[in-house]
Amino acid sequence: MAIPAQAPSGDGGGVGPTVERAGVDGRFGYVVQLARDAFVELDGDSTVTCWNPQATRLFGWSGSEALGRRVVDFLVPPRFASVFLEQLQATAAAPGLIGAGRGRRLQLVHRDGHELEVSGSAYALGQGPTLRVGAFLRDLAEERAAEEALAHAYLHDSLTGLPNRTLFTYRLAYALADGQGAAGHVAVAVLDLDRFKAINDALGHEVGDELLVAVAGRLIDADGVAEVIARLGGDEFLILFAGDDAEGQAVAYAARALQALAAPFAVGASEVFITASIGVACTSAGVTEATSLLSNADAAMYQAKQRGGGTTEVFGEAMRVKLLDRMTTEHSLHRALERCELRLFYQPVVDIAGEQPIAVEALLRWDHPEQGLVGPNRFIPVAEESGLIIPIGAWVLQEACQQLKSWQARAAAPSGSVEVNLSARQIDHPDIVGTVEQILADSGLGPSYLTLEITESALMSDAAAALEVLRALKDLGVTLAIDDFGTGYSSLSYLQRFPLDILKIDKTFVDELGIDPDGSEIVSAVIKLAHTLGLQVIAEGVETEAQLTELRHLGCDFAQGYLFSRPVPASELVAAHRPAAAGPRASGPR
Repeated sequence: MAIPAQAPSGDGGGVGPTVERAGVDGRFGYVVQLARDAFVELDGDSTVTCWNPQATRLFGWSGSEALGRRVVDFLVPPRFASVFLEQLQATAAAPGLIGAGRGRRLQLVHRDGHELEVSGSAYALGQGPTLRVGAFLRDLAEERAAEEALAHAYLHDSLTGLPNRTLFTYRLAYALADGQGAAGHVAVAVLDLDRFKAINDALGHEVGDELLVAVAGRLIDADGVAEVIARLGGDEFLILFAGDDAEGQAVAYAARALQALAAPFAVGASEVFITASIGVACTSAGVTEATSLLSNADAAMYQAKQRGGGTTEVFGEAMRVKLLDRMTTEHSLHRALERCELRLFYQPVVDIAGEQPIAVEALLRWDHPEQGLVGPNRFIPVAEESGLIIPIGAWVLQEACQQLKSWQARAAAPSGSVEVNLSARQIDHPDIVGTVEQILADSGLGPSYLTLEITESALMSDAAAALEVLRALKDLGVTLAIDDFGTGYSSLSYLQRFPLDILKIDKTFVDELGIDPDGSEIVSAVIKLAHTLGLQVIAEGVETEAQLTELRHLGCDFAQGYLFSRPVPASELVAAHRPAAAGPRASGPR
């Protein structure tokens, strides 16, 4: 290793002059000057021969003040001076390279008098009067602080400062081990903000982040005995409780948290109101592991969300059975398509005046190998949540279009149109328009013979996006119907903008006809509204002659229900009905 005869000098900044030694260039001096660590070099008498800017920063002495002074006079604590000199003399007596690269720890003194614990690597070159001992040194306190900062960043959320999933997992594992699996000893609460995405999209991510920080502050303020409050990510938080009444503590905290979030938040230039859905789960005889506990709390949280949000659900036996049933159903649904277990049944839609079939609605059933024929209410919600509704919905559309095309080719009943339901998940899918177009092309069915039914709630969940999709579907030439009208929360201004052709009155309103005069008033108002908007009207769930008579009186256009036919397989429908005289149902002016 070359030692410079002369390196750049200057008080408190440059590397001061070193003792001259023949045959040495200045490159080492520049390396020392740019080094990250403090560098100090001594001769055999402990006199400083080299001192870089980082040494000034670490010890407070400038290069001009340190060079030429013995370190035992100003840098080494007096109680260690004799030991230091003995070690230096031992080094001087040893020939060659001694101690290179070994980590050392030393107590040294800052200029202001406080002691520093430093560590680093040292080398020794030469011996006797040519001995040079150099060391690269760093402050252990700074090193520990950097390590602690790194550890904190690894275990905490950078936005809110709360513990993150990793730290929460550590604390949960410790609590479970400490409780030794005792029932009720550990509880977890999962808190998810309601409709946060809408706020984030409307006001921007900066405001969304500000809101999350404010929410974190209120969750901390609401705390009493929680082991840890963590941010899982996004708008989801985790809270851990441990002790003899962990579940009670969690439920009590959930109530305080909901109350704390009830007050408005001043974020950005806006005042924002937000609620949360909270799920609580506790250890039990069958639940002693972190994965199961968190899964149960998550299931309870989603149950709270389904109830409208702003509430707390506690995972219990009934929910466990429901969750197990859902998991079993989802698992079986994955195989239902490939095993050809899905079936389409068809229910006629009749002209209310002549009671002639003018269309059929395709209704999905599951021919379960163990449970028999399963209705859609049992499995469609699971298909929606899991995303299986996308392939299942495509199969339904393909099967219905091919069936109607087959009937048309054989001049068999029915020869009108076929109605197929689209779920909210399908409407949101980016390929829905292309899927419909491709299926029409593959089946050869004219688009005017296909009616797509969309529920009122599906339209209103994201009205702007739904409007764009419906316009694209309408451009294909298909007929569009709004299903279950009156059960959701339609805005009439949006309803007027949607390119709809048909409005279907929900069965719950039809049931009141002939029984409650107010029921007739509501149905009458809906029919008049639809006709004003240029829509045709289908009454669903017609079961009695009295209902049919009243619907005729009110001016309804079409009807379907058990009065005419239950949903039946395609073969039974052909046998029961003669071909309809009408062609495809005429679309409304919209």
